[in-house]
Amino acid sequence: MGVQRIVDGDTHVLEPVDIWDTWLPRRFWDKAPKLVKDVDGGDAWQFAGATDPDPIGLVATPGKPYDEFRWTGVSYDDARPGCYDGAERLKDMDADGVDAAVLFAPQRTIGHFLGDEDDDFVRSGVDAYNRFLVEQFCAPDPNRLVALAQMPSTGTDDCVEALRKAHAGGFRGVVISCWPSGRDSVSDADDPFWAAASAEGMPVCIHINLISRRARQAQRRAGAERLAASAKKGSAGAHAGRSSKANAKAVAGLGGVFSVVPSTIGQLIFTGVFERFPSLQVNMIETGVGWIPHFLEQLDDRYWRNRSWGEIPIVEPPSFYWRRNMAATFITDRTGIALRYAVGVENMMWSSDYPHHGNDWPYSRKVIEEMMGHIPAGERNKIIGGNASRIYGLEQGA
Repeated sequence: MGVQRIVDGDTHVLEPVDIWDTWLPRRFWDKAPKLVKDVDGGDAWQFAGATDPDPIGLVATPGKPYDEFRWTGVSYDDARPGCYDGAERLKDMDADGVDAAVLFAPQRTIGHFLGDEDDDFVRSGVDAYNRFLVEQFCAPDPNRLVALAQMPSTGTDDCVEALRKAHAGGFRGVVISCWPSGRDSVSDADDPFWAAASAEGMPVCIHINLISRRARQAQRRAGAERLAASAKKGSAGAHAGRSSKANAKAVAGLGGVFSVVPSTIGQLIFTGVFERFPSLQVNMIETGVGWIPHFLEQLDDRYWRNRSWGEIPIVEPPSFYWRRNMAATFITDRTGIALRYAVGVENMMWSSDYPHHGNDWPYSRKVIEEMMGHIPAGERNKIIGGNASRIYGLEQGA
């Protein structure tokens, strides 16, 4: 393929076992996620609102054949050190031929903090993760290990403050897991955050969906507590629960993309967010891109049919804002590559999702060649690294 710069647009961190003892203030240790054993003796994290702990099996053992991944029974002794140690991650990236990797938080951990009713606990937990990421995990090479700061769920003002702190602290972008204001949908109350992101030149990332609204998390936590109180424990029940959770885990990702992502993109465009903030960059992470052309066609059609009476606060068709203001990552998406001109070559970013079980480590270069080896080199280079370098300001990096 020749010399190419490969930037992995979506990778994750597995929590090291001592993360909360090291980074979370002592007064919150009792509420921190707890490392416990799963039903098969593996390691798992117990999170608020969950009746059963969340095993590390699917997020700790990259490189296995698909049929050898295990939901339970995997311990930190089995985990690749590159999952939780930045220096070891660089070695895994070298083996994979990856020049830089954009880093996202473990979504389950972030949900634990964002859903809590205590504002101080939310801020402290998010800050603990962000400090761990930039000061510890990324410290071996901040140019190759690209830190994105998680935003809190405590309102627009706190998000603005956290974004500015992240920009000053060397983060390359931010991640929101709920609308900045905490409301059910995007609103004018979010505008100060979009304005700050635009002014600071900080891309805003949404990892699949926005699910961590505090009221919803509180409802889930209360429901889980009721179930836990009434459940009768037994070996058969434990294994039945394991099977049910594993099945849900296997099918949740794809369903989440198509059930919520179109609404998120539609809200951002049709409410005029990008009209008011033309330099704002929003990235949709782990959503794939092959479905985007049909979606854009339908958005444009609705716009043209309803623009005269609908008081829609945009002056261009929706596809214009997608191409100017948005991008998305994909893992394996041959349909997206075939439809790349309709998606927008500059709106696509390849990713591996390392160390999650859907990744192809250490064969990313092989996967890229098989999926994109036939397209022009200039287009391929944008998709596998150039677009991410531009969006996150990595041109001067590794």
